[in-house]
This record gives sequence, structure tokens and C-alpha cells, in this order.
Amino acid sequence: MEGVVVSRQICLIASAIRQRLVLMTIWFVIGINRCRQRSTTSKPAMESEPVLLKH
Repeated sequence: MEGVVVSRQICLIASAIRQRLVLMTIWFVIGINRCRQRSTTSKPAMESEPVLLKH
């Protein structure tokens, strides 16, 4: 019986680690996408300011 309990605990720990890794990967990807969107949206706004000043 102890072997079954230990193997269940190992499986639970392994699944918890997998879930954490998946969540960390998802948050990492979301973070990269947010940074890229900010940099791409901020550049056109910065470039459009001198054009407005020239006119």
C-alpha cells in the first residue's frame, strides 16, 4: 500500500510541476507579446510627431 501512495504522490507532484511550467511559459509568451506591441505602437506615434510639427 505504501508504494501505491508514494507513486500517487510522485504523479501529483509531477503534474503540479508540469502545470507550473505551462503557466510560466504562457505568461512569458504573453509578456513578450505585450513588450513587442508596446514598442511597435510607440514608434509610429513618435515618428508622427515630427511630421505634425513640419506641417
